[in-house]
Amino acid sequence: MNKKYISLVVVSVLLTACGGGEKSSTQNDGKGSIDLKQYFPNKSMTKTFSSVERDGDNVDTSHNDEIIEVVGNTITTTVGTQVLKKVVFSDTNITTTSFDAEDGDEVESKYRHVDLGDKLLSKKINSSSNTDLGKITTKLDRVCKIQSKENRFEKSDHVYTGDLLKIECIAEGEVIYEIKQAILDAGAATDLNGSHSVYNKSYTYVQKDIGEVASIDDDCVSNAKLPMIVNDNAKPEECIKEQYDYQFYLP
Repeated sequence: MNKKYISLVVVSVLLTACGGGEKSSTQNDGKGSIDLKQYFPNKSMTKTFSSVERDGDNVDTSHNDEIIEVVGNTITTTVGTQVLKKVVFSDTNITTTSFDAEDGDEVESKYRHVDLGDKLLSKKINSSSNTDLGKITTKLDRVCKIQSKENRFEKSDHVYTGDLLKIECIAEGEVIYEIKQAILDAGAATDLNGSHSVYNKSYTYVQKDIGEVASIDDDCVSNAKLPMIVNDNAKPEECIKEQYDYQFYLP
């Protein structure tokens, strides 16, 4: 099980639909005062992102470019030679097609007009994998809401000012370990066997005419043997190490 899958960080709430056993829906009336189209790129551009991922003492940094092409009511995003997604706007809806050679393409539609507090995304995430330890099953509900409008966001050396939306996403559920009986009989991994609660909170900031400018996920891990089990409800003193995943747009 990949820690990044659990943290669900590198997801653009407005631009990207996720695949891999997920079902999604939106819950609002489509008559809000906020036009989400205004928080997408309004012209063709290349967006460079800086990514910083920390897991205890290990820090990984990287950069990637997204080529954004805006033609009429369609936005196409390409990384390298691969088209990642295509967004089409109508008067009332935003339809996103995400292209994934491994998991297959996915089409998602959401209302274009929303209010503060509205749900942008409601997903059920169910997956399982077989490992050397045994079977690991993930069951999560992920809800994203527009939390507030901001005129400034600052993190580390990155500062964004203007018309910003702050979007909060919470993934809550469980990860179930079914350790192989032979391993349990040997007296190993008994503390891993069974269900473990997950509560992961992350934030995305989108700027008018630019789109996503930052994603922030600070994780609390309280068990060294379960680094992918995040509990952001825990007290700071219960967190055993510093773990986070950030992305920043470099204007």
